[in-house]
Amino acid sequence: MTTARRLDVPPDVAAAVRSGVRLFNRGRYLEAQQVWEESWREAPSADRAFLEALVQLAAGLHLRTRRGATRGAVHLLAQAVVAHGVDVEALIADVDACIAWLRTLDRPHRFLDRARLPRIR
Repeated sequence: MTTARRLDVPPDVAAAVRSGVRLFNRGRYLEAQQVWEESWREAPSADRAFLEALVQLAAGLHLRTRRGATRGAVHLLAQAVVAHGVDVEALIADVDACIAWLRTLDRPHRFLDRARLPRIR
């Protein structure tokens, strides 16, 4: 039995979003980004902008938490506006607060900083 995707079967965007959200909310930003990016490549055009925003959100937090790249994180987080069954207003408020907080930092990421990072609801 092969695991390759059949060309005539559309990707399950909702399943990819749920899978990525679980990873994201556990702080596994790079893995969430990879799940969403894989789905983005094959998604219908109506879902691509949403998935791209999730990819940017995860990439921004990965840059900050694993590489300490505040400037790159702020840039990607500022571009990540999402919808699709996600509490968009809460996420935007959390991302805005995170961007403002990141701009005030001049130090490496600390474990306790995770409490300040946005979660997807």
